[in-house]
Amino acid sequence: MLPGFFKNAWAIGYTQFWMFSILSIQLIAVLFEGIGLSAVLPVLQFIEHGGNFDVLTNSGPHWKYLIKAAEILDVSIDLPLLLIAVFTLILLRQLCIYARDVYSASVQLRIISHVRNKAFDGFLFADLDYHDEARSGQLVNELTTELLNAAASISTGIKFIGHLLTSGIYCAIVFALSSYLTVLAFVILLCVAVILLRVMRKIHSLGYLVTQANQEMSTFLVERIKSIRLVRLSNIEEAERQALQSFTERQRKSLFEQRKMLALLGVLIEPIVLAIALILIYFAVTELGLELTSILLFSFILLRLAPIVKEAIIHRQSYMAQVASAEVLIERLSYLEKSKEDTGGPINLIELTDGIKFSDLQFRYASASANALNGLSFEIPAGKMTALVGPSGAGKSTIVDCLPRLRKPSSGQILFDGIPQQEISARSLRQAIAFVPQHPQIFNVTVAEHIRYGYPDATDEAVYLAARLAQAEEFIGHMEHGYDTMLGEGGIHLSGGQRQRLDLARALVKQAPILVLDEPTSNLDPESEEKFLFALETVRRETMTTLIVIAHKPTTIRLADRIAVIENGVLAALGTHHELVANNSWYQLAYRDRDYDKTSG
Repeated sequence: MLPGFFKNAWAIGYTQFWMFSILSIQLIAVLFEGIGLSAVLPVLQFIEHGGNFDVLTNSGPHWKYLIKAAEILDVSIDLPLLLIAVFTLILLRQLCIYARDVYSASVQLRIISHVRNKAFDGFLFADLDYHDEARSGQLVNELTTELLNAAASISTGIKFIGHLLTSGIYCAIVFALSSYLTVLAFVILLCVAVILLRVMRKIHSLGYLVTQANQEMSTFLVERIKSIRLVRLSNIEEAERQALQSFTERQRKSLFEQRKMLALLGVLIEPIVLAIALILIYFAVTELGLELTSILLFSFILLRLAPIVKEAIIHRQSYMAQVASAEVLIERLSYLEKSKEDTGGPINLIELTDGIKFSDLQFRYASASANALNGLSFEIPAGKMTALVGPSGAGKSTIVDCLPRLRKPSSGQILFDGIPQQEISARSLRQAIAFVPQHPQIFNVTVAEHIRYGYPDATDEAVYLAARLAQAEEFIGHMEHGYDTMLGEGGIHLSGGQRQRLDLARALVKQAPILVLDEPTSNLDPESEEKFLFALETVRRETMTTLIVIAHKPTTIRLADRIAVIENGVLAALGTHHELVANNSWYQLAYRDRDYDKTSG
């Protein structure tokens, strides 16, 4: 157990100094415990011989040292002094245990904060291959339930080591009293341990079942909470309720079995140890003929040892039950570290003057059997609006993910003003690209805080300008508290068009040279769509922003200076609407209609 314990402690974040300090305090406490118990023998001998020092000096060499110490300190040895000495030693031991527990708690809480921060940092900076596979429910469970269990496992392990040290001191005292009894006790305990081994193994295996049940339930809850509208609209509340009941029942049964085994272990240990103590006392009296004082001390130590052995075994089994949480957490931290994306090159991208060039770009998803991009090559001019169109699965979203290097191409290059993407720092690259998703993510913050999201230092003037360009100024002005109005989770109080324009304002406040919009009008009604397109036209007219739009609606595409048709991960065609209607078969089928021709003039 101990090698695995220390390995897990280092992996979670314990330093050697912290561990050394905790165990040192524990060792001092154990030494005071041992000295205090050893001091009981002189007390018993003093009482038995009525304080006769002539007899006491013949009772053992320890009396010579006690008398010598009394002479140096200029005190006389009597019963109150001996009792005070014993009490003082035990009190010092208790103070050390208090210091250990407080210091250990302080370290444990630091570790919990450190691991959560480290895991969240890893989550934020992991590449998208990791996020494609990650299940948010598992991560939430690991940073709450499993982290607390993992930290508790180290604390439990430290207490187990402390009990081992204390038991070692007791055994040394008992061995000094009678080596024969000590060996006999060890043999009996070994036989008992073999009998209890099955229970211990059961507790260990149940720990993994509990961890698995926790992860499954957390994943289920997170997924269903995010999809409550779909659940209600699909009229499957009863099925989901029964599914959760199944998860909670499995978790309950695993926890119950684990705690039942721990309770059984706790019930068995104390009477077993007490029975061993009584057997040893019997042998001490009938076979070895030990003095009464030695028998009393021996009995006292065995009775004191019984609960310590019980706690040691329970702590060991608690550690074995919790170690699965530590292993799962350590595996997660290791995986996050391996998935961390690189920071890019030394060049900062401040502006875009020429454009973006895709050169023989290829990309394949980890779980896919074919490329998503197959030698894609084309250019996006700076200061213009380029629309990306094509059938579903053609590679449009992959292009957008590759732009800020959320995904790294398998081969080929993306160049910004002729500079290869890998030579540009990831931070400056993403600062230079603003993004408006199809479904805005709006938190329960104020209007101004949402617009500043990603750019917290934006001035009020910059916020107002972004709102005006996004055509959000008017509806914000009608809100009860204006820019200080709380939006509600997901922007619940806003219409779809208002959410989209407010999110456009968030993107615009960065004043980034590149603005990417992913199907910005796909979920909007005609009136909201018209307002959003007017906002987009305002941005195009009043700024030099390079606009890249993934779109399907003709009304959105009509604003583009050029349209790139993507099919099967390659550029199928590039041109204006009229050029593509004449030359590209897919575009002809998708966009040759009367309504488009009317709107495009």
